[in-house]
Amino acid sequence: MEYVGKSKSAKKKMVRKGICLPLMLITIILTCIGLVMVLSSSYNSILIKSSDASYLNSFKTQAAVAAVGIVCMFFIARMDYHFFAKPTVLITGFVVSCVLLIAVFFFPDVYDAHRWIEIGSLTMQPSEIAKFMGVFYAAYYTSTKKWWYRSLKDWMGLLLPIVLLAGLIIVEPDLSTTMTFLASVVVIMFVSGMQWKWLVGAIGAIGMLIPIMIATVGYQSRRFEAWLHAWDDPKDVGFQIVQSLYAIGDGGMFGVGLGNSKQKITHLPMSDTDYIFSIVCEEFGFVGATIVIGLYVAFAFFGIKIAMEASDSYGAYLAAGITSLIVLQAFINMGVATNVLPSTGITLPFISKGASSLGVMLCATGALLSVSAYKPRAPIDSN
Repeated sequence: MEYVGKSKSAKKKMVRKGICLPLMLITIILTCIGLVMVLSSSYNSILIKSSDASYLNSFKTQAAVAAVGIVCMFFIARMDYHFFAKPTVLITGFVVSCVLLIAVFFFPDVYDAHRWIEIGSLTMQPSEIAKFMGVFYAAYYTSTKKWWYRSLKDWMGLLLPIVLLAGLIIVEPDLSTTMTFLASVVVIMFVSGMQWKWLVGAIGAIGMLIPIMIATVGYQSRRFEAWLHAWDDPKDVGFQIVQSLYAIGDGGMFGVGLGNSKQKITHLPMSDTDYIFSIVCEEFGFVGATIVIGLYVAFAFFGIKIAMEASDSYGAYLAAGITSLIVLQAFINMGVATNVLPSTGITLPFISKGASSLGVMLCATGALLSVSAYKPRAPIDSN
């Protein structure tokens, strides 16, 4: 495997071949499922609030972003992924991410958090962009220095930009996005050859964020309490979790049918975003939920396969980082819906409503597909 920093001729030793079609199809299927579920989750709200077109407009926005995002995914998949390793691209992306993360504090808070920029009908969540920029940077940096973890200077070169992005995200506050972002960076560090003792230390440092946030941020402590004692107060602290579990239980084996969910009708808050998996379970049952989980497992399988077969270290680390970020976020979201994990506030990739999340996820998948498209050039037979 070529190291970007060791061989400038690495690109010349590669040839473009076909992209990973199974991963592309999985992504499109998940996106289509998302559009159907967003419309289903919002449909009763459209009927109940017929004078307010915001619910229907949000679906139209989601559909438009899905269409544009898929086109962008195809376009990026045809690009050379080394484009994202150019210093000018990385620096520009990093600066823009930091500016946007600072800008959120000049807009009104939503649910006690400054995470969104709203200009007219346009809403954007900068942390969605920033976390992937961090992954692109970590993949580039570790691929340019084979033994980066043996030097304190190289450690600082990797960690300072990552810590800055993570710090700006966590003060919004947004613990869940920070955790998934840092976890994907740790995956890149591990894949790049970092020793176990440093890996354990990195995981421990990330884990320390949890008790700190619970102790200092009011709503985080309430979420943790609801996770532990949801059934002690099902009408207040544990309301959202209990309604989510009711939705999952009502689905049974085959579900109540598309559009027939009862919990989404004023019972389950955020049924089209954080808890959309609960509606999937209610309307399509155990079978439907298993299919969705299977699609994410398949996404992980092909993402890992792309990383293992990448033509150089940068491609391998980039594929590992993108795959781990998307898949980890998916299983955290589903863990929250089933009360395996405390409520976090992150979306289900490709399925939950959220234009910023969907658009960025599709573009990142395009970069992953680009890695799959380039293979080592076969040696010329001299005989």
